[in-house]
Amino acid sequence: ISPSESRICICTSSGAFIPILPQTVRGLDKLVASWVEGKGYRMPDRTIEDAARRIGTDSATLYRYFLSKGDDFRTFRSRLRLEDAKVMLLEDREASASLIGQRVGFNDRANFTHQFKSYTGLTPDAWRKANQ
Repeated sequence: ISPSESRICICTSSGAFIPILPQTVRGLDKLVASWVEGKGYRMPDRTIEDAARRIGTDSATLYRYFLSKGDDFRTFRSRLRLEDAKVMLLEDREASASLIGQRVGFNDRANFTHQFKSYTGLTPDAWRKANQ
């Protein structure tokens, strides 16, 4: 890196500063946007490593990318899934909440219901009914 290039530094929970280059952020912005557009968040990835492979990077870089954005990957992915689920709950009233949870990437109905309620304040079925 040349002295004229600027860096974005992120601070880890241990207090260490880790640099991430702006071109890395720009490149990942495009990769993540493409992944979102292709609804890659619906894949039931188990780890950040799985997701990083699908996005086209490595887990350490993806982790630093989300830290630079003030977020973390799991929270970002859950938010996308939950927003997607809200749309599906209204568009496909015949599908059960459990099925919709599976469609957006949640493998477990209890986890989907718990996360949905934490996010919206209501269970999926109650949210659907309140938003008819």
